[in-house]
Amino acid sequence: MRRVILVPILVVLAVAALLGGIGYYIYDSYMFYRTDDAQVTGNIVSVSAPTGGVLTTLSVKQNDSVTAGQSLGTVTPVGSGAAATAVNLTSPINGVVLTTPVVQGQTVAPGLTIVQVTDLSSLTVTAYVDESQLNNIKTTQDVDIHIDAYSDTTFTGKVQQIVQATAGSFSLIPNQDNTSGNFTKVGQRIPVVISLAGAGGKDIVPGMSVEVTIHLH
Repeated sequence: MRRVILVPILVVLAVAALLGGIGYYIYDSYMFYRTDDAQVTGNIVSVSAPTGGVLTTLSVKQNDSVTAGQSLGTVTPVGSGAAATAVNLTSPINGVVLTTPVVQGQTVAPGLTIVQVTDLSSLTVTAYVDESQLNNIKTTQDVDIHIDAYSDTTFTGKVQQIVQATAGSFSLIPNQDNTSGNFTKVGQRIPVVISLAGAGGKDIVPGMSVEVTIHLH
């Protein structure tokens, strides 16, 4: 008799658990959109040699803080006859030196990158959102941000911009040839720029992997 009673109870509990799981999934999908296809992004500025010559001086190194207008080095054009006047290289922004791919005394060509600088105080997150969800994404929506390097910390931000093109539009190699007769529809992803409200004392740099949760409602 006990077994006869127990079986219906277990069935009811199983059905309730299933319905509860379905209900939670529907609620969660309505309230949030999650993706781990995201990364920290920042404005990286390259300071290049304006002319060919010799990198006479290089006054900064990787991780140095710089201010807009600060001298980074000088390039002396290679000329004949009278001594050429050195050209001063300056930082266009306040920021931190990411790389210095050259060394003092090196011969440089016009356009060669001398220093790369980024502003770590204005970092953002770029997340790639399924196009089917685009109708639910709005600017100013709250976002929870988890950076892989700091999994124990939740950062916050807001949807700042929805890029008006798919991620594939920026690829140098087309995803497919629609004229080949072998067209297969592929879901596209839209870049969404998210603000990052402070680093919380953490060392956050462009390129870090991120998981975001966008609050839809």
